[in-house]
Amino acid sequence: MKAPPEGFVPAPAKSVAGPLALALALSVFTVALTLTLRGAYPVDETRYLTVAWEMWNSGDAVLLHLNGEPYSHKPPLLFWLINLAWHVTGPQEWSARLMPALFLPLSVLATYRLGRDLAGPVLGARAALVLAGFTVYAALAASVMFDAMLTLATITALIGLLRAGRHQPRGWALFGVALALGLLAKGPVMLVHVLPAALLAPLWVEGAMNWRRWYGLTLGTALLAGIPVLAWALAAGGAGGGEFAGTLLWHQTAGRMVEAFAHRRPFWFYLPLLPLLLFPWWCLQGFWNRAALAPLWRERAWRLPVIMAAGTFLIMSAISSKQLHYLLPVLPAAALILARLIGDAPRRSETGPALAVLIAGLALLAGALLAPRYPQLLPPLAVGPGLLLIALAVPVWALRQRCWSAGAAVTGALLLAGFLEAGMGRVPAFDLAPLVARLDTARPIAVVGIYEGEIGYLARLTRPVDLPTLAELPAWRAAHPDGQIIARFKPGLAPLAEPPLWEQPFVKERLALWPASPAR
Repeated sequence: MKAPPEGFVPAPAKSVAGPLALALALSVFTVALTLTLRGAYPVDETRYLTVAWEMWNSGDAVLLHLNGEPYSHKPPLLFWLINLAWHVTGPQEWSARLMPALFLPLSVLATYRLGRDLAGPVLGARAALVLAGFTVYAALAASVMFDAMLTLATITALIGLLRAGRHQPRGWALFGVALALGLLAKGPVMLVHVLPAALLAPLWVEGAMNWRRWYGLTLGTALLAGIPVLAWALAAGGAGGGEFAGTLLWHQTAGRMVEAFAHRRPFWFYLPLLPLLLFPWWCLQGFWNRAALAPLWRERAWRLPVIMAAGTFLIMSAISSKQLHYLLPVLPAAALILARLIGDAPRRSETGPALAVLIAGLALLAGALLAPRYPQLLPPLAVGPGLLLIALAVPVWALRQRCWSAGAAVTGALLLAGFLEAGMGRVPAFDLAPLVARLDTARPIAVVGIYEGEIGYLARLTRPVDLPTLAELPAWRAAHPDGQIIARFKPGLAPLAEPPLWEQPFVKERLALWPASPAR
């Protein structure tokens, strides 16, 4: 057995096990709240469940479909995993939502491994807790989305790069496997998250390196990693026809990066979102530890997370298509940096977390009390979750001498209150259960306006809905007198003159149901 180096001091087991256990407990708690207290949210989660449902019904694991038409917007890994779960449980919603949610605790564990490889187990455990405690990450990573999968692939690729930079041969294999999984999870955007670190390796690799060999291995590994997703794209393109193949390959690469087809935002879009992304850790005084910033760049290994976070942020800002959740894969690198900043700061009493919980509780309570007076501005909210947050500010304040636990407690409290609000059915704009309960799936269904697969899985539809235009709607109604018509529209712009059978808010619009034959 190799002896430890002279002067080596092992990390106290408690300083590693405590934060890591708390990080995993918080991530599992988040997954449990997500699955038990809220349903699948439109439009993204319901759309992806419908794509998986149509794969299940058709048995076609290559060509994705949405409402019976080829679907080119995403690679297949998420839908493969959901169908894998369904082969065990049947097409249950809980198992479909569990598969992507599992990537939340897995990404927390992977962040621990990256931090451990970079700076030891204590830093790794703290970084894992910081990631699990990011409120936005916890809330979004457990969703039926692609970003937690991409985050895990990104962290694993960085572990591989770090090991390759230390001349560990298996590092390149790990980098390649992670890259392949990331490409299958969300396409070429995976390269945006890992290539800055790979290409700028001379800035962070310690010791001598044959750089010609490094860049050759980077290129070769990237090309090999692209083979699985390219094979799928070619197979799907061949099955969907030439026009679909062009859409698939263009839409997922240059189209999204140069001139977005959707979610087009200005360059500075992400800047005002940084406080939200990094919440609640900026409530700790250690977050503002400027004295620890300079050593981050002086120590070569620590340049890796700095380059990954800063480089990816700048590239993602330059890409025209922008959404908050697109930045989730950047957060593990941010977690490493924050874990060091906060850990190096002098220990002080931290009252910021308790104050944040108290303010959030007062805001939620005020919203619940004011909602009846301002129904156009505020959704109907329950009083209970706001009162719960106000009460939880007391135990968070009791943790003021334990900054890591206090920061994590903020996210735990906010998630509990938020998901309770959703579970009590007080967020009707994101609840499609009332519509699904009123649908007769044996009768024809038409959707007027935009349809993004919102009801395909929830209603367990086995045939596509019809999508007539307003000009075609009278003929459809005549041909399907027993049919049902669904429309989402802006307030006051209903597509049918007669009153609907049922109506509710839907995201920022209205959703309504009519019979094809109006009552006489």
